Amino acid sequence: MVFGLTEMKEGVYWVGAVDWNIRSFHGYITNRGTTYNAYLLVDDKITLVDTVKSPFFLEMLDRIRKIVDPSEVDFLISNHTEPDHSGAIRAFLAVAENAELIASEPGLKELKRYYGEDLKCTTITEKPSIDIGNRTLRFMPVPMVHWPDSMVTYVPEDKLLFSNDAFGQHLATSKRFDDEVDQAILFQEAKTYYANIVMHLWRPIGKALAALGGAEIGMIAPSHGVIWRSGPGKIIETYSRWVEGVSEPKVVIVYDTMWGSTERIANALLEGVASEGIEVKMHRLSSSHNSEVITDVLDARAVLIGSPTLNNGLFPSVASFLTYLKGLRPRQKVGAFFGSHGWGGGAKQEAEALIQASGLELVESDLDFNLRPNESELRKAVDFGKKISTKISGNP
Repeated sequence: MVFGLTEMKEGVYWVGAVDWNIRSFHGYITNRGTTYNAYLLVDDKITLVDTVKSPFFLEMLDRIRKIVDPSEVDFLISNHTEPDHSGAIRAFLAVAENAELIASEPGLKELKRYYGEDLKCTTITEKPSIDIGNRTLRFMPVPMVHWPDSMVTYVPEDKLLFSNDAFGQHLATSKRFDDEVDQAILFQEAKTYYANIVMHLWRPIGKALAALGGAEIGMIAPSHGVIWRSGPGKIIETYSRWVEGVSEPKVVIVYDTMWGSTERIANALLEGVASEGIEVKMHRLSSSHNSEVITDVLDARAVLIGSPTLNNGLFPSVASFLTYLKGLRPRQKVGAFFGSHGWGGGAKQEAEALIQASGLELVESDLDFNLRPNESELRKAVDFGKKISTKISGNP
């Protein structure tokens, strides 16, 4: 153990950086910050797995210097070319001039696009594994988890998986391991990460999980967040459930409103769902960010989306959410529209087209009311909430 540093295994260190202040990442809110994880393996050959976002290069370099002279690094592994992982590659190679950069075939092309055609890089087609002394590093391409270049690095001697963006969380903390942080916060952030970053990539994630099935995994070191040393099996099992689209009998009501009419319908729907004993979450989009809503959608079976008609179409915040939903394509869920309109409609048709384009099973609702809904119309909304509850109360 080197004083002041995190030694994960004998001779394996976390040398990344903590970003306490970031609050937006890939379009979703990161209220707890994040980390950019880089890992140093000190063996006969010295290896750095990934770098950090470029503004944090010196922080990473200072950590490496407490262990070895950075110029002595023999290999630099790029599991993913996105700049939060690769942003310090050029700066680091200027220090470690003899280090051999290794990436996937698509990674080579993408690194050159980012950092120049003169960048020298070996591909994992040429070197599917490397021997660094007492350890072997095996490289496995996992395309579209979540870019075409993505790969993971596995160390069989340590049962250690450098998992790239899989199993990550945007969570800034002074602690480095899963058993050192609040479990509720940890799994909530893992859920938020999956829902907003990779939910739509469930097929390639499923293939990657299957490919890893034969490997003994005692520790998972992701690119963001804490390292899974006590519960790697639990997060793998949780990912498997998300990939399979396993959900709970839960309804998410998401809406926005101009003069309160659509909100009255939302409250009536909530009353109907809750009266059947079904869990329900409600978000007004002027108060909740899209990423917060999507996190609740991940394990829900029904999504009810409400909008007033504005300029013969959707209210802007609802249009934004539906576009976000369409990109992430949640699985095995039903969806329905509700809303209000003045002298002309339009929001319902637009919303239902986007609901279907998002992969949800559309349930006809007939809950698009003129101006302020009356008591009989609100009762109709209550009854529809009960209908949805009955529909989702069984197994998906």
